[in-house]
Amino acid sequence: MKLAMGKGTLVLAALAALVGGCGSDSASYMINGPARSLTLVLERNYFWEDEWQVGLVTTNQPECMRRHPLKPAPINGFKMDVFQALESGYIVKERGNWYIAETQKCQLQQFKAPPAEPGDLLGSFEFKDDKLSFVAAAKPAAPAVSGAPSAVVAPAPPAPQPGAPTLPAAAPAGR
Repeated sequence: MKLAMGKGTLVLAALAALVGGCGSDSASYMINGPARSLTLVLERNYFWEDEWQVGLVTTNQPECMRRHPLKPAPINGFKMDVFQALESGYIVKERGNWYIAETQKCQLQQFKAPPAEPGDLLGSFEFKDDKLSFVAAAKPAAPAVSGAPSAVVAPAPPAPQPGAPTLPAAAPAGR
């Protein structure tokens, strides 16, 4: 009986070692609360794998929520940048892979070539203290104020281009 328990313990220890390297992690970038978000999901099915299986969930509740598979990514040094491209469009970049995620209809598409202007960097999905997190980008420092306030001058309207269509003047309100 003692021998059987020893073999069972050995088998359980071997199974624990096989499963021990498996796992998953996720983090979200909330857009105006949890109803609209981008959630990154990383999964590793076997301990010998050296890549994450990557998914990006685009959410716009209650209209839609979709999980999109992305290219696998290396486990060590993982980082995915998120840029604001449009009102409901976000460009995400992991290594040389560029995608546009749209939250209005929960769509995603991979770029064939890197975009020329990805937009403003919002932050990055990366590991902090062994936990996947969304780390917001540092905001630029506000200019220092010295002395008297300065006047703000509105720029002059652009001169009309030759041959450009002209719009009729708006009628005064209430007439």
